[in-house]
Amino acid sequence: MERDNRNIIITVLAIFLLASIGAAVYFAQKGPVIVGGQAGAEVCGILPIFTGQLDSGSSGGPGSFIAQDICHMVFANEKNDAAICNKIKTPEFKGQCYSMLAVKSGTSDVCAGAPSDARDRCYSQVAERMGDPKACEQIKIANERDNCISNYASRVGDGSLCKKITNIGQKDSCYMNTARNNPSLCSEISNPNMRQDCLRNIGR
Repeated sequence: MERDNRNIIITVLAIFLLASIGAAVYFAQKGPVIVGGQAGAEVCGILPIFTGQLDSGSSGGPGSFIAQDICHMVFANEKNDAAICNKIKTPEFKGQCYSMLAVKSGTSDVCAGAPSDARDRCYSQVAERMGDPKACEQIKIANERDNCISNYASRVGDGSLCKKITNIGQKDSCYMNTARNNPSLCSEISNPNMRQDCLRNIGR
């Protein structure tokens, strides 16, 4: 019974989210609305939709502002305004909002203006969507920077990027994954067992 109730709640929330997106698109095209005599009040903050958490019913935590965040993303895209992205409270959505505008503009410069809780995520998504490995190098957190470089190098088969990875184990894996295009990269692997595995795989 509890699972059925949860499924019903999720279904209702999905409907509310779709309604909020539709409303956001409408108002983004029509411009600001007047609510309660306040000209220019943003529809995202006054939409009568549930944005609380499913489990505890508390507000203010992660996931509490999903509907409003999506609404802000729609506005940011329609108006091409990165300042609206900063109003998003969920870090994942905030980074996605900035990266969306960066891809739209064709440059990662938009990410530089993002707040710290969204900047790295913006650069990572730009690197993936725009095929720009230099965006990975702008990421401050070492582990996320290494992941970005490794994922890009493996995706395009460019082993020359692996040397920019700081984590030795991840660097070895990067060389391993890209050696199919350049067998000489096997010799760059520091772990002897992995290096032998690399050479065996190339020899097959």
